[in-house]
Amino acid sequence: MSGPDASPDRTAHRPDGRPDVSVVIVSFNTRDLLRDALRSLPAAAGPRRLETIVVDNRSSDGSADMVEREFPEVRLVRATENLGFAGANNLAFALARAPFVYCLNPDTVSHAGSIDTLASVLESDPRIGYAGPKLLNADGSHQLSAYRFHRLLSGFVSWSMLGLDGRFPYSPQALSLHHAYGCDARIQAEWLLGAAIMTRAETIRGAGGFDESYFLYAEEVEWCMRMHAHGWFGCYAPEAVVTHIRGASTSHLDHTHAFNGHNPRLLVESHRRLARQTMGGAGLVVSQAAHFAGVSLAWLRNLPVLPGADAAKRRKAALWMRYLLFPSSFRARPRAT
Repeated sequence: MSGPDASPDRTAHRPDGRPDVSVVIVSFNTRDLLRDALRSLPAAAGPRRLETIVVDNRSSDGSADMVEREFPEVRLVRATENLGFAGANNLAFALARAPFVYCLNPDTVSHAGSIDTLASVLESDPRIGYAGPKLLNADGSHQLSAYRFHRLLSGFVSWSMLGLDGRFPYSPQALSLHHAYGCDARIQAEWLLGAAIMTRAETIRGAGGFDESYFLYAEEVEWCMRMHAHGWFGCYAPEAVVTHIRGASTSHLDHTHAFNGHNPRLLVESHRRLARQTMGGAGLVVSQAAHFAGVSLAWLRNLPVLPGADAAKRRKAALWMRYLLFPSSFRARPRAT
């Protein structure tokens, strides 16, 4: 892949007065994290002119009031109902005026220059339709974010806790590209984690926005697949860095600790929808059976009588088995008052 654009006028303000990048943030009960995300944007933009659009999905924690009070330069949209991640982003896409649109989670802190770097990556090659930064966990460790598209046996290889994706990192069934190429090399990616994706307004016009039949989870996979089908490819650009605190909107829910902070019912249902949409009914059955077989083996592998058994992995495998069989068994844990 070619390097960043060295054009001397790449950071010049647009003569028509439009912003260079539209930052789109969808918020749901993440007030304090959202404040940190918004505070980090000026340094991340560098010389780029930003417009920031926050869509609040009917938060109950005062998120919208905080934005209105503390960030008057931000365009705030108060949704009259919870539109989900996809619907709220699409609402903001219709308002965005810049040639680059940056979908950013509210539970992120953008490091200095990261927005400018991602815009430069898009400028460097007209074939790149979407780009994402290196994501870090809150403790500074690397967070997987660049992937291959899901295939028939991806659940068995990558989601079973058997470690097969690390043993066979170049297999097309292994989802994460980081096992093969590390976290510090710029790589072509089929899909990128939705916490931070910058794309072109042109790409959105051609391929469309998010599929609103996905309320939460897997919508970025489907979106990247559609952009890819329209001739664009994705790029993981580790020169740009963003800290991402996962599961901030769902951390109050029960059992999310076993699913990286995600709601297990919605996670399973969304990926079933994706499998059905991309592989058909038979593909859905095979892929789900493969995933269930993988987590069942992981549960057996970690029985207490076996050497090296890991009780935490056994509990996590048992939860996966439960929700794969009965996703509707999930219930929200009551919030603390």
